[in-house]
Amino acid sequence: MNILNIPSLKVTKTELKDHGYEIWAEVAYPPDFCPNCGSMEAKFSKFGTKRQLFMDLPMHGKRVGIIINRQRYLCKNCGSTFREILWDIDDDHMCTVRFTEYVQEQSLRRTFTSIADELGISEGTVRNIFNKYIDFLETSHQFVTPRWLGIDEIHILGKPRGVIANVEENVLVDLLVDRNKETIIRYLSHLPDRVGVEIVTMDMWQPYRDAVRQTLPNAVIVVDKFHVVRMANQAVETIRKNIRKELDAKQRRQLKNDRFLMLKRRKDLTPMEQMILETWTLNFPVSSKPTSLKKRSMRYGMHPTQRKHKSVT
Repeated sequence: MNILNIPSLKVTKTELKDHGYEIWAEVAYPPDFCPNCGSMEAKFSKFGTKRQLFMDLPMHGKRVGIIINRQRYLCKNCGSTFREILWDIDDDHMCTVRFTEYVQEQSLRRTFTSIADELGISEGTVRNIFNKYIDFLETSHQFVTPRWLGIDEIHILGKPRGVIANVEENVLVDLLVDRNKETIIRYLSHLPDRVGVEIVTMDMWQPYRDAVRQTLPNAVIVVDKFHVVRMANQAVETIRKNIRKELDAKQRRQLKNDRFLMLKRRKDLTPMEQMILETWTLNFPVSSKPTSLKKRSMRYGMHPTQRKHKSVT
């Protein structure tokens, strides 16, 4: 029985050591062509062996090492030498192909150190596999400039980093070194087919707007709904606190939990909550204006496809 479940290898011996499994194997089928000249009719003669150790995925909670006395051949057609082709082995990292694929997958969601501890390899090996995998993804991925572009930021290691997103597809496009105006301009100016960008969503930070105006003059700028509603809520809260300062204790008790009522949408209010809110607006007309403006701001914060208004610029 092939304990490795690798058809191209034939297991000859299995030993359980303190550090894990040592599995001795050999190539199941001899070479039928020369990888140097490509001849499939050439004859080969053995030209020595070299013992090599390849890491494999853990088995039964123990690490696995595959030991192969790898045969070297001499091609009588072209006179060159070559080692046995190991189809399921990654020669660059001295491990099985499935081992490499596992590291690639896990390195996108876990720390390099945790993967290295699990598999019994160095952190540097994990990092090398990850970097090579990222290079492959970058060369194989065909970037398409989104029609609806999003600009935001995220704090990493205590520093704000610019984030570029495809709003229409709801996917991350790129992570920039910072969110400076010059960095945003440099990135946007190098976008392929940037004239195809129709809408750009962002917060109210002026450098974002300036960068878009300079590089994407035909794009419609839309302020993210979150930022509009947050500022509207802050304004409502400020006015509410100022009004409460002028009330006596009895009036303040009557308007208990009024803060949460004013932050709610009217359609979400219960009949009792609607009555309390109406008490606010009747007795203190000044409070009705910010509430009305908040409702309007929520409309303006919506995406252009969700409302009749064109943009908020």
